[in-house]
Amino acid sequence: MNTNQAWSQTQNRIDSLKRLLAHTPPDTNRTRILLQIGQQYYDNYNVVRKSRSSSNIGDVHNLLDSAIGYARQVVNLSSGTKQLSQQAQALYLLAKCFSFGESYDSTRTFDYYQQALKAYQQLGDKPNAAKVLENWADLVRLRVGAKKAMPLFMEELAIQQSYRDTAIYYTLERIGVLHHMMGNYQPALQAYLQSLRLAEQSKNIGYQIDINGRLADIYELLGDYERAITISHKRLRLIRSQRGIESINYLAGQYNILMILYQKYHKPYLARQQALTIIELTRQDPHQKSLPLTTYLAESYVVLGRYELAEPLFKHLLPLYEKPKNLSGLTDIYKHLGELYWLTKRYEQAQYYYQKALAASQQGRFPDKTVSLLRALFKIDSAQGHLRSALLHFQLATAINDSLFNQTKNRQFEELRTQYETEQKDKDIRLQKQQIQVLSQQQQLQNQQLLQDRLVRNSVGLGALMLLLLLGLTFNRYRLKQRSNQQLQHQHELLLAQQEQLQTQQTEIHHKNQHLQRLLDEKERLLKEIHHRVKNNLQVVMSLLNSQASYLSDRAALSAIQQSQHRLQAMALIHQKLYQTEGIARIPMADYIEEVVAYLRESYELPQPIGFDMQVEPIELDVTQAVPLGLIINEAITNALKYAFPKGRSGTISVVFHWLRPTTFELRIADDGIGLPPDYDPAASRSLGMTLIEGFSQQLGGELSIRSQAGLTIVLTFSEHQLTALGSPTDYSYQ
Repeated sequence: MNTNQAWSQTQNRIDSLKRLLAHTPPDTNRTRILLQIGQQYYDNYNVVRKSRSSSNIGDVHNLLDSAIGYARQVVNLSSGTKQLSQQAQALYLLAKCFSFGESYDSTRTFDYYQQALKAYQQLGDKPNAAKVLENWADLVRLRVGAKKAMPLFMEELAIQQSYRDTAIYYTLERIGVLHHMMGNYQPALQAYLQSLRLAEQSKNIGYQIDINGRLADIYELLGDYERAITISHKRLRLIRSQRGIESINYLAGQYNILMILYQKYHKPYLARQQALTIIELTRQDPHQKSLPLTTYLAESYVVLGRYELAEPLFKHLLPLYEKPKNLSGLTDIYKHLGELYWLTKRYEQAQYYYQKALAASQQGRFPDKTVSLLRALFKIDSAQGHLRSALLHFQLATAINDSLFNQTKNRQFEELRTQYETEQKDKDIRLQKQQIQVLSQQQQLQNQQLLQDRLVRNSVGLGALMLLLLLGLTFNRYRLKQRSNQQLQHQHELLLAQQEQLQTQQTEIHHKNQHLQRLLDEKERLLKEIHHRVKNNLQVVMSLLNSQASYLSDRAALSAIQQSQHRLQAMALIHQKLYQTEGIARIPMADYIEEVVAYLRESYELPQPIGFDMQVEPIELDVTQAVPLGLIINEAITNALKYAFPKGRSGTISVVFHWLRPTTFELRIADDGIGLPPDYDPAASRSLGMTLIEGFSQQLGGELSIRSQAGLTIVLTFSEHQLTALGSPTDYSYQ
């Protein structure tokens, strides 16, 4: 339905309401109809404004003026508590109408929002009061700034908490965004984490995807790339769980984020893995003309060093950003081109595009991007020997960066100072109250003292008569108390002796515990050192095999040495994990399997694209099970890379490792290659790789099955600590 058709239907509804209005007396029903007509005009204005088309409808602002006119009639006619609901709705409608374009008036808009909020509060309508605050705060954020919008969002949050709004995490996210914009990263992080926790409780997967993206951005800004990568992988799993949004653009965008994070985290081989995945996704796109997808593909080629493929893609994107004058996109594209020419040592072209990126960044007021571009120009000038220009760019970058840093610090200092002054005033008020309370108590004590003096004077005579009797009784009590004190002194001495004996025993126990703890720490250090040395020895053996390979010309011998190196690397990674982690007997299999696959993928360097589908749950295994399992994975993937895709055939290898039951695991390695020959029997095979897979499967006490249908699938099912005679929980070997 186009805009004209929608307006035609709206006009019919408005005409119907106007005919009804002509026969309605001035009561609650009349104000309700007036409000409906105003709302119809406002809703249609929004439709026309968003469609950016107003042909055959007349002046778009007439719609907004009509909505304002009917809303004002409701405000003028509604009086008393019976029509307070219609008055609140009309005030809210007026506030929204005056928020747009030429009709915007900050004084009137904010006043109408304030009146609407007050009316809803009088009605006790907390959800609508929160909604008014939400729209008001958004307008203030856009028109005035984030700092002025923060109190409104905080008031909305307080109202939502009072009636336990289940969607309160949306408000927490907006508060986090404001802190993010103001450079207050720690409060932003706290708001995002609280929002994510509530969103997980409500099982809103779509929102969890968004808030995890914001968390990853915060951690990246704080330099915590490890957490940013972990959250990005979690976001990728959530995206895959939602089939409705699992589009190629969405997935490629998330892999692009991971690629950039791995580059910053100095893990180039993992960054290249993400780049290959993006390239594989673009081949699945039937159109291959999406603007974001083309950008991701070009960036992937740069990471892989395929500059000749990246350059035409970036140049294809330039007019798509130049025509709508998208300054942020233009800055990024110019920067990508400058980086490409810098990497290929074409310094003049690199300087040209970096200068254009700098101009777009300054026009768009992107200070963070301006700093990075000035530093890039500093490197180019230095490489070309233009020292004066290099110094100028370096000084500008430093000045802008210091300015941003000082603005953030000054703002935080001002907030701390305000908080301190407020606390001091509160403290002074409390001190004054305490002083007043002390003076009151002193007055009461003085009055009580006067009463006591009067009683003393009256009782002096009676006291003199009683004194003699008291003296006699006191002497008798003194003798009895002296005997009791002697008995108590004797008992006290006995208790002291017992306490000294107990303290001596406790000291001995403490010394023994310290000695045992030192022995335990020493044992753990020795075990870590053993694992370190075993890993180093395995690396030495790999170096020796590599040296030996340089003297061999027989391809079979070279292949055998290469496979031995791969097996040694799989075992060396186990020991590397053992001495790098806090525990000394548990291996995080997700990281381990990912590193084994990356190593094998880079070792073979096949000319055709081979994709990897990794689905590994966060499982930790005992070292006695991790070693044989790692060798099985090494053998299976090596065989797939060598034999499954002959003659340049492309394909995919999937690795799945997950729980079947609380103590039972399943490893599934499959490829879509040519599979096994029809007459091949894995059970009768004498190849070393198949023998090792079967032997290690028996060592794990697992059930192994091999199927050759549309490729090759190896499935191993085993239980935790279910070891055969080949191994035990305290002893393992590489056989």
